[in-house]
Amino acid sequence: MHNPSEMPARLASFLALNEPDVDHIEVTSYEPMTGGYSRILAKAETVWTRAGTRTTRTFVVRGDPPADKALIITDRGQEFAVLRAVEGAVSVSRAHYLDATGEHLGTPALVLDHVDAASLLPHMAGRDDAANADLARPLAEAAAAFHTIPLDALPPELARPANWDAYIADRIDEWRRTAHAHVESMPILRYVAAWLDAHRPPPVELALVHGDFQSANLMRADDGRLVVLDWELAQIGDPREDIGYFKAVATAAPPDVTALDEAAFYGRYRELTGMTEEQINPAIAAYFLILGVIGTVRRLVEGGAAYAKGENTSIGSAFSLSSVMFGQSMWMAGCAQLEMVFDAAKSAAGGAS
Repeated sequence: MHNPSEMPARLASFLALNEPDVDHIEVTSYEPMTGGYSRILAKAETVWTRAGTRTTRTFVVRGDPPADKALIITDRGQEFAVLRAVEGAVSVSRAHYLDATGEHLGTPALVLDHVDAASLLPHMAGRDDAANADLARPLAEAAAAFHTIPLDALPPELARPANWDAYIADRIDEWRRTAHAHVESMPILRYVAAWLDAHRPPPVELALVHGDFQSANLMRADDGRLVVLDWELAQIGDPREDIGYFKAVATAAPPDVTALDEAAFYGRYRELTGMTEEQINPAIAAYFLILGVIGTVRRLVEGGAAYAKGENTSIGSAFSLSSVMFGQSMWMAGCAQLEMVFDAAKSAAGGAS
């Protein structure tokens, strides 16, 4: 994929290898796509001939950039396994083929169906908040669709935490580990870890977490369904992290659909997941707005450090640190605001007793 001029022949050979009963496969068009944040994307038009019948199929090829230009490091094999596992329960771009080593396509890559749907961000940009509020219910349904997949249906590539307490403790400690591993002091990360530790929410059942659940990774189909893209950060954890992460990204790229109609979003999400109002509500979601970003923050900080040491030549790694700086003010403000909300809730609970 790093040399687009080679890709029509490479991709045709790779598809033929995976479809031996097809008489002939031709790649008639191969065009790099914009919008890929951490991976390289391309759209490929193909013609298949089987038993004298010609058909056309359109794919998206999603692969790794050169090692010295990678913003984050993730595993295409794991992403492929997750996509195969959620297919049927979640609206996704179906993964057909995997080149796990890059032997055929020049870099580890997936070949997926091209989805004929509108990207959610530009779709929302042309509408007002009242119109976008109608997306609250479909958004809850999209999140609940993968948050309710049984853990034993998920691929073994995903690590299984021992229990919720162990998971949440490790997730909070990831803030401390990120601060310790960084090339310069970042005391705010240790402060956030201490605050999160002191205000743990009620536990829930562990579930599949998308890890990058945001408007830019959603597409709206004609029937109103939301198609969920880019599963490279998927893991098993606390599903509320996805809601918090969605809110965090929406702070920089509005609107926050969860806030446009909170009754519709949280009500539908509770209905589908079985969570209680105590377990998921706007305040708890705001807690996970802070907690849920650490996986991305850690990778961005690592990328920036690699750029500073000359191990990474992507200017995007340096640029992406601006989002970490923006996030610091958001985390501090969030902690202060939630402190008052949680204190009020404790006082109310004490008075009720």
